[in-house]
Amino acid sequence: MIRTASALLIMGLLAHPVRCGDVAVKGPDAAAKCDEYMQARVKYSKFSGSVLVAKDGKSLYERGFGLADAEQDIPNTPHTKFRLASVSKQFLAVGIMILENEGKLTVDDPISKYVPSVPEAWSKVTLHQLLTHTSGVPENLTPALVKGMWPQPIDKENLFDHIKKRPLDFKPGEKWSYSNTGYALLGLALEKISGMDYGAFLKQRIFDPLNMKDTGVDSRKLVLKNRARGYGMANGQLVQAQYIDLSEVYSAGSLYSTVEDLLKWDNGLSGEKILPQKSLERMWKPVKDNYGYGWIIVGTKHKVITHNGGLPGCITTVARYPNDKMYVAVLCNLEGSVVGRVVRDLAAIGQGEPYDVPVDHKESKVDPKALDVLLADYEFTPTRKITISRSGDSLYGQVTGQGRFRLAAESESKFFDRADEIVITFSKDDKGQISSLVLHQNGVDASAKKLPPAPPAEAEKKKTDGEKKDK
Repeated sequence: MIRTASALLIMGLLAHPVRCGDVAVKGPDAAAKCDEYMQARVKYSKFSGSVLVAKDGKSLYERGFGLADAEQDIPNTPHTKFRLASVSKQFLAVGIMILENEGKLTVDDPISKYVPSVPEAWSKVTLHQLLTHTSGVPENLTPALVKGMWPQPIDKENLFDHIKKRPLDFKPGEKWSYSNTGYALLGLALEKISGMDYGAFLKQRIFDPLNMKDTGVDSRKLVLKNRARGYGMANGQLVQAQYIDLSEVYSAGSLYSTVEDLLKWDNGLSGEKILPQKSLERMWKPVKDNYGYGWIIVGTKHKVITHNGGLPGCITTVARYPNDKMYVAVLCNLEGSVVGRVVRDLAAIGQGEPYDVPVDHKESKVDPKALDVLLADYEFTPTRKITISRSGDSLYGQVTGQGRFRLAAESESKFFDRADEIVITFSKDDKGQISSLVLHQNGVDASAKKLPPAPPAEAEKKKTDGEKKDK
């Protein structure tokens, strides 16, 4: 759904990378740098949405970019309401924990205790396993798309009719596999236990107590002021996003909100207004693949508790940095907006970590013969290398254990990958021979020395392995 900066988070390539970013900034300076970054981001790459950066529970920077409604020429603002998609899952997870905290359930209960109509094969799956995507329950949204069901309203009791004969994908608890089905089942369980509609429960127990007046459950019938319409791009033109009736998504991703309301949400969690700290800590304890209960938890120094979401015409990410007392929310209504990178860079501005202000590199024509002298393995560390290869008139890079990426030429010694915002610059020794390169990404430079040519047999094996990964 969301493409993240691939392969090459070069912070991991070297123990002591060269930092090229800005130092930590505060107050108006931080806001100015966030705005400088966002203005460049909008100019450089397609981005339409609203962003918010908060420090110590207070908004440091918030602004909208692009259009909420292209037909009416209405701009996005911090008050614009966006579909949250899977960012909705954290609210449902908190709802389940509220009920457990009140003694109305335990997360070790089987789903069949509350939803007796589930297929026999799924009956022993626990709420804990559904919350952590370790249940093995098959995904329902992708098959629904294939069957052409997305535009059709559906009763929540019939959400799983098209997959109910399928067995579990794996033994519960053994593996991790993202399942919207699991969170739809949790929604049914929440309604059964509370005796309330999913949306009504969240409003009474979460939204109203936190004064989140611009948050709720979206639907095709809802007339919603300040709504962001969903868009995509086709042949360079803005188009309406594919329609999906949110009854197909149900409690796995049907909420809408604003960046300002999401800050209220974060403050409510930090202040234990909704759940006690012990329950929050359980939610934020990763089980498999860094996933807890409706959140992804990664990092140490700059620990981040985050989640992203994606539906036709919307891409979303929220990230809370407890060690830095920071919160970043990015909500977009244009498919292809680089949400993950925006969140990372806005957070980096406040953390004093490296980041880049986007630059629009221009591709130039280079004599294909000039590429041949660049072809080699370059070593970052004894266990991490980058292979520079050629296919036709194009240059490619491939870091150890990862797929190839195309490098466009800016000059005979400088190349870039626009998608992942990588710049590679080659250098010569005093004899005029290519001797090293510097890979730049996310405000960090990583140097690599050119290695001697590999023996013929080894070189052929590397070529074959690279071709397999490309496929």
